[in-house]
Amino acid sequence: MNKEVEKLGESLSEIDGLEIRKNYSLSRFTSIGTGGRTKIYVSVARVGALKKSMKLIKEPFFILGSGTNLLISDRNFPGVIIHLGCGFRRLRMEGDRISCGAAVPLARLVKKAIENSFAGFEELSGVPGSVGGAAAMNAGTHITELGDLVETFWMVDTKGTRRSFSRSAIQKKYRRSLAPVPGVITSLCFRRQPGGDPLRQAKLAESLANGRKLKHPWCERTFGSTFKNPPGKIAAELIDKAGLKDFRIGGARVSPVHAQFIENNQGASALDILELIKHVRQVVQERYGVLLEPEVRLVGFTEEELGDLAPYALSTIK
Repeated sequence: MNKEVEKLGESLSEIDGLEIRKNYSLSRFTSIGTGGRTKIYVSVARVGALKKSMKLIKEPFFILGSGTNLLISDRNFPGVIIHLGCGFRRLRMEGDRISCGAAVPLARLVKKAIENSFAGFEELSGVPGSVGGAAAMNAGTHITELGDLVETFWMVDTKGTRRSFSRSAIQKKYRRSLAPVPGVITSLCFRRQPGGDPLRQAKLAESLANGRKLKHPWCERTFGSTFKNPPGKIAAELIDKAGLKDFRIGGARVSPVHAQFIENNQGASALDILELIKHVRQVVQERYGVLLEPEVRLVGFTEEELGDLAPYALSTIK
């Protein structure tokens, strides 16, 4: 560990509300089961501690939510991994609004919203991950995305300033962060809209969740959907028509259950999975003239390893 990182670790250790671990393994936190070690892992208990931390962190950093939709390299990450702890797991009703911390599981928010007649949340039933992670990529379905439901959210930017953004300022782009500036989304507020019916919503939510369990390979280690759907097309159909179901590189394979999923079912390395993503993109482009854009977030690979995926990576290693 170089002197700059050692000095950063010492400075962070002086902030109340942080749990700091060095050379910490990340593979246990990712749903696909890959990831090396990070020089510094910081679990943050409250907003004040996060503000102080962001003012100090100059190294590359990444926000780790529930570990879905994420492929981390098996090499060591030369920066800081930030994880939102218990202070960001609060979920409460406030009149006709729900206030929700970013570390709350999305399934918990969906259940609370349906019980209280918040229309639209039933469409998110069965979507994995945390609320903050969902906000970081505007998760959802072809009918409803999280950005359609948010009234306001709060975040801490990279300068350590707490900021809020109302509905008019929210970026509602397909599988892109709701935040208009870099930083860490900490909490969100949702306002009840007309049309909610708890019984009807609960039935639909159960049906959608059960349908996803039948159609998706939930018994395998995956990170969720691999690619964004191209305009007017469905990525899974293109991959399936290309005959790529069950295609394997090393310990990774395209799921025989659903072509949008890549499985780690034989101890795959992160590079196995990355090469499989690149291969699927290449074959689909050659056969159908469609270049699939990754939905999964890529962290810690070199530009050489990424190839034409480099523009989509959240961080790269030199």
